[in-house]
Amino acid sequence: MDEPLRLVRNVLDKQIYDANDVRLGKVDGVVLLSRQGRPPRVIALVSSMPTAWRRLSPRLGDWIERFQRWLAPDLRVGTRIRFEHVVHTGIDVNVDIDGTKTDAFVWENWIRKTFVEKMPGGTGSGEKGE
Repeated sequence: MDEPLRLVRNVLDKQIYDANDVRLGKVDGVVLLSRQGRPPRVIALVSSMPTAWRRLSPRLGDWIERFQRWLAPDLRVGTRIRFEHVVHTGIDVNVDIDGTKTDAFVWENWIRKTFVEKMPGGTGSGEKGE
C-alpha cells in the first residue's frame, strides 16, 4: 500500500487521547515536510474545525476560520501535536503529552466562560444549586 494512503488510514479522523487518557479531539489534518528526493516527513497532527472543513471544501474551511477569528479574535484556532509525541496509532491515536498544556480545550473554555458561566445556574453565576 502507498505510504500516504497508509498515513490517512492510520491517523486521519482518529480520536486523540493524551497521556492521562483524556480526549483531545480528532486528527483533522497532518503537517508534512517536503524533502527533495525523499518521501515527505510527518511533522505534526492537527485538530481544528477549519482544517476538518477544508477537507470537504477549501472555501468552507476558510469561512469557518474567518468566523472563528471574528467570534473570538484572541483565540488560536487549532491544536498541533508534534508527531514525535505520538506513541501509538490504532483505533485511536495516543500521545505522551498532557492535553491541558495544549490548545485542545481553548474553544470549550471560551464557551464555558462566555456563555455557560453567565447563564442562570451556570458555574460562575454566583447562585447556589438546590
